[in-house]
Amino acid sequence: MAIFCIGTVIVLAVVSLVTAKAPRTDVTVSGISSGGAMATQLHLAFSKDISGCGILAGPPFYCAGSGFTTALCMSGPAAYVSVSTLQLKINSYALTGSIDSPTNIASDSVYVFSGKYDTVAYPGVVKLNEDLYKRFGANVKTNFDMAAHHGFPTNNFGAKCAVLNKDNFINDCQFNMAYDMLNHLYGGNLIEPKLDSKTSINGQMLTFDQDGFINPPSSLKTAQNSSSAMLQWIQESMALYNPENWNQSISGFFKSAMPKIAVSLKDKTKPRSSSAGFDEQGFVYFPSACTNGQKCSIHVALHGCQQGKSYVGDIFATKAGYIEVAELNNIILIFPQILRSYFFPTNPMGCWDWWGYSSLYYATQTGPQMSGVKKMIDTVRMINTAFRTANK
Repeated sequence: MAIFCIGTVIVLAVVSLVTAKAPRTDVTVSGISSGGAMATQLHLAFSKDISGCGILAGPPFYCAGSGFTTALCMSGPAAYVSVSTLQLKINSYALTGSIDSPTNIASDSVYVFSGKYDTVAYPGVVKLNEDLYKRFGANVKTNFDMAAHHGFPTNNFGAKCAVLNKDNFINDCQFNMAYDMLNHLYGGNLIEPKLDSKTSINGQMLTFDQDGFINPPSSLKTAQNSSSAMLQWIQESMALYNPENWNQSISGFFKSAMPKIAVSLKDKTKPRSSSAGFDEQGFVYFPSACTNGQKCSIHVALHGCQQGKSYVGDIFATKAGYIEVAELNNIILIFPQILRSYFFPTNPMGCWDWWGYSSLYYATQTGPQMSGVKKMIDTVRMINTAFRTANK
C-alpha cells in the first residue's frame, strides 16, 4: 500500500511482542443489529480478554441456534425464546472449552438498547439480553424508552429518530449513543464530546488488510525475523485513510510511516479469501495519544446488516459518534468489515454470522468470524504495545 521508513526500535519491539501473552485488559465490543449479536458472541466466547459489551437492537447469544429460529429471534414473540435454554447452551460450551467460563462475566459492564418503534429486531427479544446477562452477574444498563426505530442513535447525524433509515441505519435522535454506551462500558468517567463544539480529531484513521491482521506471516513470530520483513508486512497491511471529506491530523507515528491515501470503497460480491465473509479492508482509529506512547484501551465496533463498507463506505465508522469519544478518552477503535456474498457463504445482506452461515460453530472461539476478530484485536494490541515500548 505504501513505502516508508520507520525506526528499528519500533520494528524490534513489534517482533518481540507478536507472541507476548496478552492479559485481560480494557477490551470491549459493541454492535448494532447483527453486529450486536456478534458483540455478545465475542464477549461470552472470549470473556477472559473482553470486559464489556454493548448490544444495540441485537438478539441474545445463540438465539438462532443452528439457524432454525432465526426469524423468531428477529420478529418474536419473545415468549417463545427460552433464556434458560440459552444459559444452558453457554454453560455447555464453557464445559467443553468452546468458550471461556461465564464466571468471567461477573461485574462486566453490559449495555442493551432497543428502540420503541423497532420493527426489524423485535424489542421483546432484544430485551432478553438483560435477563441472560444478569444471570451471570453482569452490570447491565438498559435503554428501552427511546422513540427510535432500528438504527444507531446519534445527536447530530442521520434520519429522523423514529424513521427506518435504510440508507445507512443511523438516526439523529438528539442522543449520543456512542458516548452513553462507552461511558458505561468504561466505568462512567469518560469525557463527553460537547454538542456545541466540534471535537478535534487529532488521531489517525487507517485502513488495514483484514486477512493480514488475521493471518500475519509465521516468520513474524520469531526473534530471528529480519526488520525488512516486518517493514514489508506493515507496509502491505496498513495505510492512512484520508479522503478529501475526512478532516484529520496526520501527526504522530503514522505520518512518518505512511502517506495518506483514499482507498476504494466499491462494492464487491464475494469474500476476498476463505468462507469467513470478511471484506478486504477494515478501518482502525488510533487517537493521538495512542500513537505517541500512551497505553490505550481497545473497542471493537461492529456494523449491522447492509451497513458495512461495501454498502455505506465509511459512514458507520465516521458518523456514529465513536471517533469523537475515542479521541477524548484514548480508546483505539477497530471497525471490522463483513462483505455481502451470494455463495459460500450465503450472506446477501452483509450481516455478521449469528445463525451459522459460516460454520456450525459460529458462536464459539473457533467460529471463522469469531477467531478472525479476536486475532484483529491481538494485532492492534501488539501495535499499541510497540508504540509504548518505542516511546519509553
